[in-house]
Amino acid sequence: MEGNNLAKIQDVAKLAGVSTATVSRVLNNPESVKNETSRRVMSAIKSLDYTPNRVAKSLSSKAQDITVGVIFPDIATFYFAELYKGMSREARENNINILLHELEEGANAREETLMNALHFLKKSNVSGILLSSRYIPKEYDQAIKRLGIPLVMVLSSHEAGSIPAFKIDDKRAAFDSVAYLVSRGHQRIGIISAITNNHNSGELRHQGFLQGIQYYNLPLSPEQIVYGKMRYDDGYKAMTELLSNHHKTKITAVFAATDEMAIGAIRCVIDSGLKVPEDISIIGYDNLSISDMTIPKLTTISQPFYEIGKESMKHMIEIIKEPDKGQKSGNHFLAYQLVERESVKELT
Repeated sequence: MEGNNLAKIQDVAKLAGVSTATVSRVLNNPESVKNETSRRVMSAIKSLDYTPNRVAKSLSSKAQDITVGVIFPDIATFYFAELYKGMSREARENNINILLHELEEGANAREETLMNALHFLKKSNVSGILLSSRYIPKEYDQAIKRLGIPLVMVLSSHEAGSIPAFKIDDKRAAFDSVAYLVSRGHQRIGIISAITNNHNSGELRHQGFLQGIQYYNLPLSPEQIVYGKMRYDDGYKAMTELLSNHHKTKITAVFAATDEMAIGAIRCVIDSGLKVPEDISIIGYDNLSISDMTIPKLTTISQPFYEIGKESMKHMIEIIKEPDKGQKSGNHFLAYQLVERESVKELT
C-alpha cells in the first residue's frame, strides 16, 4: 500500500517508531491500536504528506464496492483518533471503504479551499462525504447541490440546517459549564472563547456561556472575555491577559472553550506563581485523553467522539444504500456529560 507521492508506508513507520503493520492497522482498523500510537502515526503521515493509495485500491476492487470520503481539517488533533475509530468501525462492518483527505488550516497550511477538497473526492468516485469540524454558510448551498454527492457534517453544522450534522449541543453544554461553576460557589467567571472562521462550535459555546452568565445574573466585564484559536498556546496567552486584569475582575474561575486552551491556561497560572484550583478554577471542553493526565486533572465537558463518528457514518451509509428515504436534515445531538476531576474548587 504505497502512497500517491514520494513518501512510502515504510517512511511513516520509521518516523513514528512503529512497524508498517501498525501503520496499516491505524489506517484500516484503528480501534485495534492505542490512542497515543494512532496519534504518533497520524502525525508522521501529516509530516511526510503521505497519502494511502485508496483510490487505486478502490479501482481494483469489485464494481459494487462503496467508498465514503472523509475530510478532516487536521488529522494530528487529539480527538481525531476516537472520531475516526467510530467512522471506521461502522464502515468496516458494512464493507465500506474510506478515503481520508486532510484539509489543512492555519498560517503554514497549503492553500486549498473546501470546494477544491469536495471536487477532489468527487473525482475519486466517492459515494458520499463526511465533513468534520468545518462550518458551511448558506452561500455554499448551490455549489454543494451541483456536486450531486450526499454530505454529512461532523462536529459542526450548516447555517440553514439543511445538511445533516452529528455533534453535541455546544450552546447547552457551555451553559451547563457555567451552571456547574455556580453550583461550586463561583460568581465571577472568565471565558477563554474559541474563534475560527471555519468552525461555528466556538461561537455556540460563547453564546451558551453568555446565556449562563445572564441566567444566573452574574457580573461580566469586557476584561473577563478573551479569545483564542482553540490551541494550547492560545490558552496560555489568553490566561496571561485574564491574569493581568485579575485585580479588577476578581475572577475565581475560567471556562475554556477547548481542553487544549484549558491546559494552556493551567500552565500559565502555574508559571505565574499561582495554583489551580486553589487560586483559579478552570473547566475545559472536549475531554481529550490528555485531560486526565494534567496536574491537576481537568474537569471538562466530554464529547462522545467515537459515537459521533459512528453515527455520522451510519447515517451516510443509510443515505447511500437507501436513497429513496432521503437524508435527515438538521442537527442530530448526541449526549454529553460533565466529567468532574480536580481543576475546580468548591468555594465556601
